[in-house]
Amino acid sequence: MLVLFLHVTAVIVALGGSLFVTFTLTPILVDELEAPARVQVSRRVTRRLGVIVLGALALLVFTGILNVLFTGILSSLLLIKLLLVAVVIALATYQYANLGARIWQLSAAGPRPELAPLQKRFRRVGLTVGTLVLVIVYISLLLTRAGAGGWR
Repeated sequence: MLVLFLHVTAVIVALGGSLFVTFTLTPILVDELEAPARVQVSRRVTRRLGVIVLGALALLVFTGILNVLFTGILSSLLLIKLLLVAVVIALATYQYANLGARIWQLSAAGPRPELAPLQKRFRRVGLTVGTLVLVIVYISLLLTRAGAGGWR
């Protein structure tokens, strides 16, 4: 039960943090702060959230492996879920380790024209990750409702 709790908590942290930044923080920063201050705040949020989201994804992988080992069940539905998890991890790593790092480096000098398209791509990848995570959550619900084995 503890492993499942940690697994679900990691999903909430990863998805919640990304959606919060995309739908709440970013629009407020655009409305309330001038470009230099907005870049500075965005820079700090990107760095800190990247560590949190990637840490949550690592916890998800670890607890997911433990869940499979504890149940001993590997179904086709679970394999689909695991494939989607791999895609999410690749996209989130690209989002934070690549795009986020480039935004971090470019923003050190303050507002620059190259930042806007990178930030737009960062948000678009974040929305894709969030959507895939929701699909993974629904697959998890199907696995739970169909019994631990899901589709065989």
